Amino acid sequence: MIRILHLVHNHPDAHPGGTEVQAARLARALNADGRAEAHLAAATRQKPHPGTILRRSRDGRDTLLAGGQFDRFLLSQRDRRHYLPELARYLVLLNPQAVHLHHLYDLGAEILSVIRRTLPDARILLSLHDFHLPCHRDGLMLTGAGALCEMANPKACAACCPGLSAADFQRRRLFLAAHLDLVDGFIAPSIFALQRHAAWGLPREKLHHLPNIAPDALPPEPLEDRRRDRLGYFGNLLPHKGLAVLLRACAALKRAGHRFSLAVYGDDRHMPDSYRQEISPLLAELGEAVTLYGAYPPEEAPGLMRGADWILAPSVWWENDPLVLQEALAAGRPVIASDIGGMAEVVRRQSLGLLAPAGDAEALVATLTRCLSEPALWADCRAAMRPDPARHDLVPLLRLYGGV
Repeated sequence: MIRILHLVHNHPDAHPGGTEVQAARLARALNADGRAEAHLAAATRQKPHPGTILRRSRDGRDTLLAGGQFDRFLLSQRDRRHYLPELARYLVLLNPQAVHLHHLYDLGAEILSVIRRTLPDARILLSLHDFHLPCHRDGLMLTGAGALCEMANPKACAACCPGLSAADFQRRRLFLAAHLDLVDGFIAPSIFALQRHAAWGLPREKLHHLPNIAPDALPPEPLEDRRRDRLGYFGNLLPHKGLAVLLRACAALKRAGHRFSLAVYGDDRHMPDSYRQEISPLLAELGEAVTLYGAYPPEEAPGLMRGADWILAPSVWWENDPLVLQEALAAGRPVIASDIGGMAEVVRRQSLGLLAPAGDAEALVATLTRCLSEPALWADCRAAMRPDPARHDLVPLLRLYGGV
């Protein structure tokens, strides 16, 4: 049985973002499969215990790596006296045959050199869950003005980031390239992400398209013959997820006399004040038509989605392979998503619902009007949804690990 270490930049108990949830879900699936022994270790900004960076997660299943000094620009780990040597000792004790990184954030690119020196025969894989490698602006590939960025290059990146020069971004690119050369394989959950990273400079022969693992479908449910006018939003409440676009569209629907409800599930603790001020008047205008439910456990998402009819995914960034789409499929709920990037790719491939232009509230109003006024549309969309068998097949991943 092959032993695999999954490394991620945060733990889903502390921050249930898509990357964290996917890393944990994959580790659990590999252990349940029986052909691998998977361990999950997550970075945390907690202070380390005296003499060690190692902690345990709340349920005791996973390892937390506390401390460190992370450089956001270079994706570099500056604590070379304590953090990296302690990590090397942990690797020796665990002795995995493969190390699967799900991010470099809070871990640092130097971790790749530590793994290679400590475990010279281990396979090193890195998943490309977002665009942090080419994009310093939180891996979103959005310009400073909020426009979609088509290609990362030093001159264009410097124009997006005041105080940084094209030379700084060239230095960043060379620094990362030196460490990324140690990676045996890069896993892109969408073809879109694969192509973008190839264009940035990752070697095409090391890039592999493997979609994210999907949650199991919920049991069949009795369906009522009624209006399908319950809208649901699930995810974090940061600007790039497009909640403001959705709220503007819903406000226009209300003014036009349409009857509907909108349930918003998501943690608002990290919402910028400026964004909170932007959406507050929209929430006030919608009144009882919208309900804010706050944070939710990721494993409960499909069940909660069954309280809605349509799942809205109005992101204004490219996305990659967002988990909300597969959670909606598990719940049997069609989606209305933005027609860009990896999100549109997945919706089309699995026929998960309808697409609308990203960031265009008027176009979203037109799509939602169809959903609210065409009785047969919901049933047609739901019947067309189809699972992707590759999302439950661990063999391609085990092959990359060297386990089959």
